[in-house]
Amino acid sequence: MTYARTTIDAAAAWHAQLESPDMAWDAFGDWLDADPSHRDAYDAIAVLDAEIGETGPAIAKLLPANDDDQHGDHAEDLTVIGPPSNTRWRWVGLGIGGALAAGLAVMVVAPSSEGAAQVYVTGRGETRAVALADGSRMQIDRGSRVSVSGGRAPVIEIAQGAASFAVRHDPARVLMVRAGGYEIRDLGTRFDVVSARGRVAVTVAQGTVSVTPTGGAAADATVLKAGQGLDIVPGKQIAQRRDIDPGRVADWTDGRLDYDGAPLALVAADISRYADSSLVVDPSAANLRFSGVLTIGDGSRLVDQLRAVLPIRVRRVDGVVHLGGTGAR
Repeated sequence: MTYARTTIDAAAAWHAQLESPDMAWDAFGDWLDADPSHRDAYDAIAVLDAEIGETGPAIAKLLPANDDDQHGDHAEDLTVIGPPSNTRWRWVGLGIGGALAAGLAVMVVAPSSEGAAQVYVTGRGETRAVALADGSRMQIDRGSRVSVSGGRAPVIEIAQGAASFAVRHDPARVLMVRAGGYEIRDLGTRFDVVSARGRVAVTVAQGTVSVTPTGGAAADATVLKAGQGLDIVPGKQIAQRRDIDPGRVADWTDGRLDYDGAPLALVAADISRYADSSLVVDPSAANLRFSGVLTIGDGSRLVDQLRAVLPIRVRRVDGVVHLGGTGAR
Protein backbone atom coordinates (compact mmCIF):
# COMPACT_ATOMS: atom_id res chain seq x y z
CA MET A 1 0.00 0.00 0.00
CA THR A 2 1.16 3.56 -0.73
CA TYR A 3 0.19 6.50 1.43
CA ALA A 4 -0.39 10.18 0.79
CA ARG A 5 2.62 12.27 1.77
CA THR A 6 0.47 14.16 4.30
CA THR A 7 -0.52 10.89 5.99
CA ILE A 8 3.10 9.75 6.22
CA ASP A 9 4.18 13.10 7.63
CA ALA A 10 1.36 13.04 10.19
CA ALA A 11 2.19 9.49 11.25
CA ALA A 12 5.87 10.38 11.68
CA ALA A 13 4.95 13.52 13.64
CA TRP A 14 2.71 11.55 16.04
CA HIS A 15 5.40 8.91 16.47
CA ALA A 16 8.01 11.55 17.26
CA GLN A 17 5.83 12.78 20.14
CA LEU A 18 5.38 9.40 21.84
CA GLU A 19 7.93 10.05 24.57
CA SER A 20 6.83 13.63 25.20
CA PRO A 21 5.14 14.26 28.58
CA ASP A 22 2.69 16.47 26.67
CA MET A 23 1.66 13.72 24.24
CA ALA A 24 -2.04 14.24 23.33
CA TRP A 25 -3.14 10.62 23.54
CA ASP A 26 -6.85 11.34 22.95
CA ALA A 27 -6.09 13.35 19.83
CA PHE A 28 -3.72 10.63 18.66
CA GLY A 29 -6.46 8.03 19.10
CA ASP A 30 -8.91 10.21 17.19
CA TRP A 31 -6.41 10.55 14.34
CA LEU A 32 -5.86 6.79 14.20
CA ASP A 33 -9.60 6.15 14.08
CA ALA A 34 -10.33 8.84 11.48
CA ASP A 35 -9.22 6.72 8.52
CA PRO A 36 -7.98 3.10 8.20
CA SER A 37 -4.95 4.33 6.27
CA HIS A 38 -3.81 6.32 9.33
CA ARG A 39 -3.33 3.19 11.44
CA ASP A 40 -1.60 1.37 8.58
CA ALA A 41 0.73 4.32 8.00
CA TYR A 42 1.49 4.62 11.70
CA ASP A 43 2.20 0.89 12.02
CA ALA A 44 4.64 1.15 9.14
CA ILE A 45 6.35 4.18 10.69
CA ALA A 46 6.67 2.41 14.06
CA VAL A 47 8.26 -0.62 12.40
CA LEU A 48 10.63 1.65 10.53
CA ASP A 49 11.68 3.42 13.73
CA ALA A 50 12.42 0.12 15.45
CA GLU A 51 14.67 -0.99 12.62
CA ILE A 52 16.15 2.26 11.32
CA GLY A 53 19.25 1.95 13.47
CA GLU A 54 20.24 -1.16 11.56
CA THR A 55 19.00 -0.15 8.11
CA GLY A 56 20.11 3.49 8.21
CA PRO A 57 23.68 2.78 7.07
CA ALA A 58 22.39 0.62 4.21
CA ILE A 59 20.06 3.39 3.07
CA ALA A 60 22.87 5.94 3.33
CA LYS A 61 24.95 3.86 0.92
CA LEU A 62 22.17 4.18 -1.66
CA LEU A 63 22.34 7.96 -1.57
CA PRO A 64 24.46 9.62 -4.28
CA ALA A 65 27.80 10.97 -3.14
CA ASN A 66 27.61 14.75 -2.85
CA ASP A 67 29.84 17.19 -1.04
CA ASP A 68 27.23 19.93 -1.03
CA ASP A 69 26.67 21.17 2.53
CA GLN A 70 22.90 21.04 2.33
CA HIS A 71 22.80 17.40 1.21
CA GLY A 72 25.54 16.56 3.70
CA ASP A 73 23.32 17.80 6.51
CA HIS A 74 20.53 15.46 5.44
CA ALA A 75 22.90 12.48 5.29
CA GLU A 76 24.24 13.35 8.72
CA ASP A 77 20.72 13.46 10.17
CA LEU A 78 20.04 10.00 8.79
CA THR A 79 23.05 8.50 10.54
CA VAL A 80 22.17 9.80 14.02
CA ILE A 81 18.63 8.53 14.28
CA GLY A 82 19.63 5.03 15.35
CA PRO A 83 21.07 5.45 18.86
CA PRO A 84 19.31 7.45 21.64
CA SER A 85 15.56 7.74 21.25
CA ASN A 86 15.52 11.49 21.80
CA THR A 87 17.39 11.98 18.49
CA ARG A 88 15.13 9.73 16.43
CA TRP A 89 13.00 11.30 13.73
CA ARG A 90 15.00 14.53 13.99
CA TRP A 91 14.92 14.68 10.21
CA VAL A 92 11.12 14.60 10.04
CA GLY A 93 10.92 18.31 10.81
CA LEU A 94 13.23 19.01 7.86
CA GLY A 95 10.75 17.53 5.38
CA ILE A 96 11.09 14.31 3.40
CA GLY A 97 12.43 14.75 -0.09
CA GLY A 98 14.71 13.53 -2.85
CA ALA A 99 16.60 10.30 -2.44
CA LEU A 100 15.81 10.16 1.29
CA ALA A 101 12.09 10.16 0.53
CA ALA A 102 12.58 7.33 -1.95
CA GLY A 103 14.40 5.29 0.69
CA LEU A 104 11.65 5.94 3.23
CA ALA A 105 8.95 4.94 0.75
CA VAL A 106 10.62 1.58 0.19
CA MET A 107 10.76 0.97 3.95
CA VAL A 108 7.16 2.03 4.55
CA VAL A 109 5.64 0.10 1.69
CA ALA A 110 7.61 -3.08 2.43
CA PRO A 111 8.44 -3.33 6.14
CA SER A 112 10.23 -6.39 7.44
CA SER A 113 8.42 -9.64 8.15
CA GLU A 114 6.20 -9.55 11.21
CA GLY A 115 7.61 -12.96 12.19
CA ALA A 116 11.15 -11.65 12.64
CA ALA A 117 12.13 -10.86 16.23
CA GLN A 118 13.88 -7.63 17.18
CA VAL A 119 16.18 -8.11 20.19
CA TYR A 120 16.99 -5.25 22.57
CA VAL A 121 19.85 -5.53 25.07
CA THR A 122 20.59 -2.79 27.61
CA GLY A 123 23.75 -2.38 29.68
CA ARG A 124 23.94 -1.73 33.41
CA GLY A 125 23.83 2.02 32.92
CA GLU A 126 21.19 2.44 30.22
CA THR A 127 17.46 2.19 29.67
CA ARG A 128 15.69 2.24 26.33
CA ALA A 129 12.31 3.44 25.07
CA VAL A 130 10.74 1.47 22.21
CA ALA A 131 7.61 2.27 20.22
CA LEU A 132 5.85 -0.95 19.24
CA ALA A 133 4.15 -1.47 15.90
CA ASP A 134 0.65 -1.37 17.44
CA GLY A 135 1.24 2.10 18.90
CA SER A 136 2.09 0.86 22.41
CA ARG A 137 5.16 2.08 24.27
CA MET A 138 7.75 -0.06 26.03
CA GLN A 139 10.46 1.15 28.41
CA ILE A 140 13.28 -1.35 29.01
CA ASP A 141 15.22 -1.32 32.28
CA ARG A 142 18.96 -1.58 32.78
CA GLY A 143 20.63 -4.95 32.32
CA SER A 144 17.75 -6.41 30.32
CA ARG A 145 17.32 -8.60 27.26
CA VAL A 146 13.95 -8.27 25.53
CA SER A 147 12.77 -9.50 22.14
CA VAL A 148 9.77 -8.26 20.16
CA SER A 149 7.94 -10.13 17.40
CA GLY A 150 4.43 -10.35 16.05
CA GLY A 151 4.25 -6.99 14.28
CA ARG A 152 0.84 -5.41 14.88
CA ALA A 153 -0.05 -8.00 17.54
CA PRO A 154 3.20 -7.79 19.55
CA VAL A 155 4.67 -10.68 21.50
CA ILE A 156 7.38 -9.59 23.92
CA GLU A 157 9.81 -12.05 25.50
CA ILE A 158 11.64 -10.84 28.61
CA ALA A 159 14.60 -13.18 28.96
CA GLN A 160 16.16 -11.07 31.71
CA GLY A 161 15.41 -7.75 33.36
CA ALA A 162 12.31 -5.59 33.32
CA ALA A 163 10.09 -3.59 31.00
CA SER A 164 7.09 -1.34 31.48
CA PHE A 165 4.26 -0.92 28.99
CA ALA A 166 1.75 1.76 28.07
CA VAL A 167 -0.86 0.19 25.80
CA ARG A 168 -3.68 1.76 23.84
CA HIS A 169 -6.19 -1.06 24.00
CA ASP A 170 -7.65 -2.39 20.78
CA PRO A 171 -9.95 -5.46 21.09
CA ALA A 172 -8.71 -6.63 17.69
CA ARG A 173 -5.09 -6.74 18.86
CA VAL A 174 -3.65 -8.30 21.99
CA LEU A 175 -0.21 -7.47 23.35
CA MET A 176 1.34 -10.44 25.12
CA VAL A 177 4.42 -10.55 27.34
CA ARG A 178 6.18 -13.82 28.13
CA ALA A 179 8.46 -14.09 31.15
CA GLY A 180 9.70 -16.96 33.27
CA GLY A 181 7.14 -19.47 32.02
CA TYR A 182 4.18 -17.10 32.29
CA GLU A 183 2.12 -15.14 29.78
CA ILE A 184 0.83 -11.66 30.61
CA ARG A 185 -1.96 -10.41 28.34
CA ASP A 186 -2.86 -6.76 28.19
CA LEU A 187 -6.49 -5.79 28.59
CA GLY A 188 -5.81 -2.05 28.01
CA THR A 189 -3.42 -0.66 30.61
CA ARG A 190 -0.07 0.50 31.96
CA PHE A 191 1.89 -2.26 33.64
CA ASP A 192 5.37 -3.51 34.52
CA VAL A 193 6.93 -6.97 34.22
CA VAL A 194 10.15 -8.12 35.90
CA SER A 195 11.86 -11.43 35.12
CA ALA A 196 15.11 -11.83 37.03
CA ARG A 197 16.96 -14.45 39.06
CA GLY A 198 14.10 -16.95 39.26
CA ARG A 199 11.36 -14.42 40.04
CA VAL A 200 8.57 -12.93 37.96
CA ALA A 201 6.70 -9.85 39.14
CA VAL A 202 3.79 -8.09 37.46
CA THR A 203 2.43 -4.76 38.70
CA VAL A 204 -0.46 -2.77 37.23
CA ALA A 205 -0.75 1.03 37.23
CA GLN A 206 -3.88 1.35 35.06
CA GLY A 207 -6.39 -1.03 33.55
CA THR A 208 -6.23 -4.82 33.81
CA VAL A 209 -3.93 -7.69 32.83
CA SER A 210 -4.26 -11.46 33.01
CA VAL A 211 -1.39 -13.71 34.06
CA THR A 212 -1.39 -17.36 33.01
CA PRO A 213 1.22 -20.14 33.10
CA THR A 214 2.46 -20.80 29.57
CA GLY A 215 0.14 -23.34 28.01
CA GLY A 216 -2.40 -22.93 30.82
CA ALA A 217 -6.15 -22.73 30.35
CA ALA A 218 -8.19 -19.57 30.67
CA ALA A 219 -9.43 -20.84 34.03
CA ASP A 220 -5.83 -20.73 35.29
CA ALA A 221 -5.53 -16.98 34.70
CA THR A 222 -5.02 -14.51 37.54
CA VAL A 223 -6.54 -11.12 36.74
CA LEU A 224 -4.79 -8.07 38.15
CA LYS A 225 -6.36 -4.62 38.31
CA ALA A 226 -4.80 -1.21 38.88
CA GLY A 227 -3.09 -1.10 42.26
CA GLN A 228 -2.36 -4.84 42.34
CA GLY A 229 0.79 -6.87 41.84
CA LEU A 230 1.71 -10.54 41.59
CA ASP A 231 5.05 -11.97 42.75
CA ILE A 232 5.88 -15.42 41.38
CA VAL A 233 8.72 -17.80 42.21
CA PRO A 234 8.17 -20.50 39.55
CA GLY A 235 10.76 -22.90 40.95
CA LYS A 236 8.98 -22.99 44.32
CA GLN A 237 5.48 -22.80 42.80
CA ILE A 238 4.73 -19.71 44.86
CA ALA A 239 2.50 -16.86 43.66
CA GLN A 240 1.50 -14.04 45.97
CA ARG A 241 -0.88 -11.21 45.15
CA ARG A 242 -0.30 -7.85 46.85
CA ASP A 243 -1.71 -4.34 46.87
CA ILE A 244 0.55 -1.61 45.52
CA ASP A 245 0.58 2.13 44.95
CA PRO A 246 -0.16 2.61 41.22
CA GLY A 247 2.07 5.68 41.23
CA ARG A 248 5.06 3.52 42.14
CA VAL A 249 4.73 1.07 39.25
CA ALA A 250 7.91 1.02 37.11
CA ASP A 251 9.54 3.60 39.39
CA TRP A 252 12.89 2.38 38.02
CA THR A 253 12.16 4.54 34.95
CA ASP A 254 12.89 7.51 37.24
CA GLY A 255 16.10 5.94 38.58
CA ARG A 256 14.65 4.91 41.94
CA LEU A 257 13.07 1.99 43.78
CA ASP A 258 10.17 3.01 46.02
CA TYR A 259 8.78 0.67 48.71
CA ASP A 260 6.07 0.72 51.35
CA GLY A 261 6.41 -2.16 53.77
CA ALA A 262 7.95 -4.50 51.18
CA PRO A 263 9.46 -7.81 52.38
CA LEU A 264 13.24 -7.73 52.41
CA ALA A 265 13.34 -10.70 50.02
CA LEU A 266 11.46 -8.67 47.39
CA VAL A 267 13.78 -5.68 47.84
CA ALA A 268 16.84 -7.94 47.59
CA ALA A 269 15.52 -9.47 44.36
CA ASP A 270 15.15 -5.99 42.88
CA ILE A 271 18.63 -4.91 43.98
CA SER A 272 20.08 -8.06 42.42
CA ARG A 273 19.03 -6.73 39.02
CA TYR A 274 21.47 -3.85 39.36
CA ALA A 275 24.23 -5.12 41.66
CA ASP A 276 27.17 -7.16 40.41
CA SER A 277 26.29 -10.06 42.74
CA SER A 278 23.26 -12.09 43.72
CA LEU A 279 21.62 -11.18 47.03
CA VAL A 280 20.26 -13.75 49.48
CA VAL A 281 18.22 -12.96 52.60
CA ASP A 282 19.21 -15.17 55.54
CA PRO A 283 16.48 -16.55 57.85
CA SER A 284 17.55 -14.12 60.57
CA ALA A 285 16.35 -11.21 58.40
CA ALA A 286 13.46 -12.90 56.61
CA ASN A 287 10.77 -11.01 58.55
CA LEU A 288 12.18 -7.55 57.92
CA ARG A 289 10.23 -5.10 55.79
CA PHE A 290 11.42 -1.93 54.13
CA SER A 291 9.73 1.41 53.50
CA GLY A 292 11.62 4.11 51.67
CA VAL A 293 13.30 5.09 48.43
CA LEU A 294 16.54 3.67 47.03
CA THR A 295 18.47 5.56 44.35
CA ILE A 296 19.66 3.14 41.67
CA GLY A 297 22.64 5.03 40.21
CA ASP A 298 25.11 2.46 38.92
CA GLY A 299 23.80 -0.13 41.38
CA SER A 300 26.92 -0.23 43.52
CA ARG A 301 25.45 1.70 46.49
CA LEU A 302 22.05 0.06 46.80
CA VAL A 303 23.05 -2.39 49.54
CA ASP A 304 24.74 0.41 51.49
CA GLN A 305 21.55 2.49 51.30
CA LEU A 306 19.55 -0.44 52.60
CA ARG A 307 21.99 -1.16 55.41
CA ALA A 308 21.80 2.47 56.55
CA VAL A 309 18.12 2.14 57.50
CA LEU A 310 17.63 -1.55 58.33
CA PRO A 311 19.17 -3.67 61.12
CA ILE A 312 21.07 -5.94 58.76
CA ARG A 313 24.61 -7.16 58.39
CA VAL A 314 26.16 -7.82 55.01
CA ARG A 315 28.62 -10.60 54.22
CA ARG A 316 29.88 -11.99 50.92
CA VAL A 317 30.30 -15.75 50.50
CA ASP A 318 31.51 -17.22 47.20
CA GLY A 319 30.39 -14.17 45.25
CA VAL A 320 26.91 -14.09 46.84
CA VAL A 321 25.90 -11.24 49.17
CA HIS A 322 24.03 -12.43 52.26
CA LEU A 323 21.75 -10.08 54.19
CA GLY A 324 21.36 -11.18 57.81
CA GLY A 325 19.70 -9.68 60.88
CA THR A 326 21.63 -7.94 63.64
CA GLY A 327 18.82 -7.67 66.21
CA ALA A 328 16.67 -4.65 67.01
CA ARG A 329 18.14 -1.25 66.31
